[in-house]
Amino acid sequence: MTAALAVHDLVAGYEPGLPIVRGAGFAVEAGEILAVLGPNGAGKSTLGKAVAGIVPVASGSVRLAGREIVGDPAHRMARLGLGFVPQTDNVFAELPVEDNLDLAAAVAGAPRARRIAEMFALFPDLGRQRRLDAGRLSGGQRQMLAVARALVAAPRVLILDEPSAGLSPKLAQLVFDKLAEIARAGVAIVLVEQNVRAALALAGRAIVLVEGRVRLSGAAAALAADPRLGDAFVGRGEAA
Repeated sequence: MTAALAVHDLVAGYEPGLPIVRGAGFAVEAGEILAVLGPNGAGKSTLGKAVAGIVPVASGSVRLAGREIVGDPAHRMARLGLGFVPQTDNVFAELPVEDNLDLAAAVAGAPRARRIAEMFALFPDLGRQRRLDAGRLSGGQRQMLAVARALVAAPRVLILDEPSAGLSPKLAQLVFDKLAEIARAGVAIVLVEQNVRAALALAGRAIVLVEGRVRLSGAAAALAADPRLGDAFVGRGEAA
Protein backbone atom coordinates (compact mmCIF):
# COMPACT_ATOMS: atom_id res chain seq x y z
CA MET A 1 0.00 0.00 0.00
CA THR A 2 1.40 3.40 -1.04
CA ALA A 3 1.81 5.88 1.80
CA ALA A 4 -0.05 9.18 1.53
CA LEU A 5 3.33 10.87 2.12
CA ALA A 6 6.76 9.23 2.24
CA VAL A 7 9.95 11.19 3.00
CA HIS A 8 13.32 9.47 2.63
CA ASP A 9 16.81 10.66 3.58
CA LEU A 10 15.91 14.34 3.26
CA VAL A 11 18.67 16.94 3.47
CA ALA A 12 17.47 20.55 3.51
CA GLY A 13 18.29 24.02 4.77
CA TYR A 14 18.12 27.70 4.02
CA GLU A 15 21.72 28.07 2.82
CA PRO A 16 23.64 25.80 0.41
CA GLY A 17 26.05 23.56 2.27
CA LEU A 18 24.51 24.33 5.68
CA PRO A 19 21.83 21.67 6.15
CA ILE A 20 19.42 21.86 9.07
CA VAL A 21 17.62 18.63 8.18
CA ARG A 22 20.22 15.90 7.80
CA GLY A 23 18.84 12.72 6.33
CA ALA A 24 15.42 12.64 8.01
CA GLY A 25 12.59 10.44 6.85
CA PHE A 26 9.09 9.28 7.75
CA ALA A 27 5.88 7.99 6.19
CA VAL A 28 2.25 8.72 7.02
CA GLU A 29 -0.86 6.91 5.85
CA ALA A 30 -4.29 8.27 4.95
CA GLY A 31 -6.25 9.05 8.10
CA GLU A 32 -3.15 8.87 10.32
CA ILE A 33 -1.69 11.61 12.52
CA LEU A 34 2.11 11.64 12.78
CA ALA A 35 3.68 13.94 15.37
CA VAL A 36 7.09 15.48 14.65
CA LEU A 37 8.73 16.31 17.98
CA GLY A 38 12.11 17.47 19.21
CA PRO A 39 13.92 20.13 21.21
CA ASN A 40 14.21 23.74 20.06
CA GLY A 41 16.48 24.00 17.06
CA ALA A 42 16.12 20.33 16.12
CA GLY A 43 14.87 21.17 12.61
CA LYS A 44 11.20 20.25 13.07
CA SER A 45 9.76 23.30 11.33
CA THR A 46 12.43 23.21 8.66
CA LEU A 47 11.52 19.59 7.91
CA GLY A 48 7.85 20.49 7.48
CA LYS A 49 8.67 23.48 5.27
CA ALA A 50 11.10 21.45 3.16
CA VAL A 51 8.47 18.78 2.53
CA ALA A 52 6.01 21.54 1.58
CA GLY A 53 8.44 23.08 -0.91
CA ILE A 54 9.18 26.23 1.07
CA VAL A 55 12.76 25.42 2.14
CA PRO A 56 15.28 24.21 -0.48
CA VAL A 57 15.98 20.48 -0.55
CA ALA A 58 19.57 19.46 -1.27
CA SER A 59 18.90 15.73 -1.60
CA GLY A 60 16.45 13.02 -0.69
CA SER A 61 12.94 12.09 -1.73
CA VAL A 62 9.42 13.31 -0.95
CA ARG A 63 6.63 11.23 -2.47
CA LEU A 64 3.00 12.28 -2.35
CA ALA A 65 0.84 9.21 -3.02
CA GLY A 66 3.84 7.71 -4.80
CA ARG A 67 4.63 10.79 -6.91
CA GLU A 68 8.00 12.50 -6.43
CA ILE A 69 7.40 16.18 -5.61
CA VAL A 70 10.87 17.45 -4.69
CA GLY A 71 11.47 20.48 -6.89
CA ASP A 72 7.80 21.22 -7.46
CA PRO A 73 6.80 24.76 -6.43
CA ALA A 74 4.65 25.06 -3.32
CA HIS A 75 1.53 26.15 -5.25
CA ARG A 76 1.77 23.05 -7.46
CA MET A 77 2.12 20.83 -4.40
CA ALA A 78 -1.11 22.33 -3.09
CA ARG A 79 -2.91 21.39 -6.29
CA LEU A 80 -1.48 17.87 -6.06
CA GLY A 81 -2.94 17.41 -2.59
CA LEU A 82 -0.41 18.73 -0.05
CA GLY A 83 -1.68 21.36 2.38
CA PHE A 84 0.61 23.36 4.66
CA VAL A 85 -0.36 25.55 7.63
CA PRO A 86 2.51 27.79 8.79
CA GLN A 87 2.85 28.85 12.40
CA THR A 88 2.57 32.59 11.66
CA ASP A 89 1.17 34.78 8.88
CA ASN A 90 -1.29 32.02 8.04
CA VAL A 91 -4.36 34.22 7.39
CA PHE A 92 -5.02 37.62 5.82
CA ALA A 93 -5.90 39.59 8.94
CA GLU A 94 -7.45 42.51 7.06
CA LEU A 95 -9.84 40.31 5.05
CA PRO A 96 -13.11 38.80 6.32
CA VAL A 97 -13.20 35.09 7.10
CA GLU A 98 -15.20 34.25 3.97
CA ASP A 99 -12.84 36.22 1.72
CA ASN A 100 -9.86 34.37 3.22
CA LEU A 101 -11.46 31.08 2.21
CA ASP A 102 -12.57 32.37 -1.19
CA LEU A 103 -9.03 33.50 -2.03
CA ALA A 104 -7.53 30.18 -0.92
CA ALA A 105 -10.06 28.28 -3.03
CA ALA A 106 -9.34 30.45 -6.07
CA VAL A 107 -5.58 29.90 -5.79
CA ALA A 108 -6.08 26.14 -5.40
CA GLY A 109 -8.49 25.96 -8.31
CA ALA A 110 -11.14 24.43 -6.04
CA PRO A 111 -14.93 24.79 -6.49
CA ARG A 112 -15.26 27.87 -4.34
CA ALA A 113 -18.89 28.02 -3.21
CA ARG A 114 -19.10 24.31 -2.40
CA ARG A 115 -15.77 24.10 -0.58
CA ILE A 116 -16.45 27.25 1.46
CA ALA A 117 -19.84 25.84 2.49
CA GLU A 118 -18.10 22.61 3.53
CA MET A 119 -15.57 24.55 5.61
CA PHE A 120 -18.36 26.41 7.41
CA ALA A 121 -20.03 23.08 8.13
CA LEU A 122 -16.75 21.72 9.52
CA PHE A 123 -15.98 24.91 11.47
CA PRO A 124 -19.34 26.37 12.58
CA ASP A 125 -17.68 29.20 14.51
CA LEU A 126 -16.17 30.47 11.27
CA GLY A 127 -19.53 30.34 9.56
CA ARG A 128 -21.03 32.52 12.28
CA GLN A 129 -18.15 35.00 11.89
CA ARG A 130 -17.94 34.89 8.09
CA ARG A 131 -17.98 38.69 7.60
CA LEU A 132 -15.63 39.43 10.50
CA ASP A 133 -12.08 40.44 9.63
CA ALA A 134 -9.73 37.55 10.42
CA GLY A 135 -7.58 39.82 12.57
CA ARG A 136 -10.47 40.17 15.02
CA LEU A 137 -10.89 36.43 15.59
CA SER A 138 -9.72 34.76 18.78
CA GLY A 139 -6.43 32.87 18.64
CA GLY A 140 -8.20 29.54 18.39
CA GLN A 141 -10.60 30.75 15.70
CA ARG A 142 -7.73 32.21 13.69
CA GLN A 143 -5.93 28.87 13.82
CA MET A 144 -9.12 27.14 12.70
CA LEU A 145 -9.31 29.56 9.76
CA ALA A 146 -5.70 28.79 8.84
CA VAL A 147 -6.54 25.08 8.80
CA ALA A 148 -9.72 25.72 6.81
CA ARG A 149 -7.75 27.71 4.22
CA ALA A 150 -5.52 24.68 3.67
CA LEU A 151 -8.46 22.26 3.60
CA VAL A 152 -10.31 24.24 0.93
CA ALA A 153 -8.13 22.54 -1.67
CA ALA A 154 -9.21 19.09 -0.36
CA PRO A 155 -5.66 17.91 0.41
CA ARG A 156 -4.80 14.28 1.00
CA VAL A 157 -1.96 15.36 3.34
CA LEU A 158 -1.98 18.29 5.78
CA ILE A 159 1.22 19.55 7.44
CA LEU A 160 0.86 21.90 10.41
CA ASP A 161 3.70 23.87 11.97
CA GLU A 162 3.11 24.22 15.73
CA PRO A 163 -0.65 24.93 15.61
CA SER A 164 -0.91 25.23 19.41
CA ALA A 165 1.76 27.96 19.69
CA GLY A 166 0.44 30.93 21.66
CA LEU A 167 -2.89 29.28 22.47
CA SER A 168 -4.28 28.55 25.91
CA PRO A 169 -4.54 24.86 26.80
CA LYS A 170 -8.30 25.01 26.24
CA LEU A 171 -8.03 26.57 22.78
CA ALA A 172 -5.17 24.25 21.84
CA GLN A 173 -7.34 21.27 22.74
CA LEU A 174 -10.13 22.62 20.52
CA VAL A 175 -7.69 22.76 17.63
CA PHE A 176 -6.41 19.24 18.34
CA ASP A 177 -9.96 17.90 18.57
CA LYS A 178 -10.70 19.36 15.14
CA LEU A 179 -7.53 17.80 13.71
CA ALA A 180 -8.66 14.41 14.99
CA GLU A 181 -11.98 14.92 13.18
CA ILE A 182 -10.15 15.84 9.97
CA ALA A 183 -7.98 12.72 10.20
CA ARG A 184 -11.06 10.55 10.69
CA ALA A 185 -12.27 11.87 7.32
CA GLY A 186 -9.18 10.28 5.72
CA VAL A 187 -6.68 13.15 5.60
CA ALA A 188 -3.10 12.25 6.59
CA ILE A 189 -1.77 14.79 9.11
CA VAL A 190 1.84 15.65 9.91
CA LEU A 191 1.84 17.63 13.15
CA VAL A 192 5.02 19.57 13.95
CA GLU A 193 4.51 20.42 17.61
CA GLN A 194 6.36 21.64 20.68
CA ASN A 195 3.63 20.49 23.08
CA VAL A 196 4.92 16.94 23.44
CA ARG A 197 2.28 15.57 25.80
CA ALA A 198 -0.67 16.87 23.78
CA ALA A 199 0.85 15.77 20.48
CA LEU A 200 1.49 12.23 21.71
CA ALA A 201 -2.06 12.04 23.05
CA LEU A 202 -3.42 13.00 19.62
CA ALA A 203 -1.09 11.16 17.24
CA GLY A 204 -0.93 7.49 16.41
CA ARG A 205 2.80 7.58 15.72
CA ALA A 206 5.62 10.05 16.26
CA ILE A 207 9.19 10.79 15.33
CA VAL A 208 11.66 12.72 17.48
CA LEU A 209 14.13 14.91 15.64
CA VAL A 210 17.50 15.87 17.15
CA GLU A 211 20.01 17.95 15.20
CA GLY A 212 18.11 17.33 12.00
CA ARG A 213 18.06 13.54 12.30
CA VAL A 214 15.37 11.14 13.51
CA ARG A 215 16.48 10.00 16.95
CA LEU A 216 13.35 8.03 17.92
CA SER A 217 10.25 6.80 16.12
CA GLY A 218 7.33 4.55 16.88
CA ALA A 219 3.83 4.37 18.30
CA ALA A 220 2.93 7.53 20.19
CA ALA A 221 1.83 5.66 23.31
CA ALA A 222 5.09 3.72 23.42
CA LEU A 223 7.20 6.84 22.96
CA ALA A 224 5.29 8.62 25.74
CA ALA A 225 6.50 5.92 28.15
CA ASP A 226 10.03 5.65 26.70
CA PRO A 227 12.71 7.16 28.99
CA ARG A 228 14.79 7.95 25.91
CA LEU A 229 12.25 10.61 24.98
CA GLY A 230 13.37 12.88 27.80
CA ASP A 231 17.02 12.13 27.00
CA ALA A 232 16.50 13.31 23.42
CA PHE A 233 15.27 16.68 24.65
CA VAL A 234 18.29 17.22 26.88
CA GLY A 235 20.88 15.92 24.44
CA ARG A 236 21.55 12.45 25.82
CA GLY A 237 21.03 8.98 24.41
CA GLU A 238 21.92 7.05 21.31
CA ALA A 239 20.19 7.31 17.98
CA ALA A 240 17.55 4.64 17.54
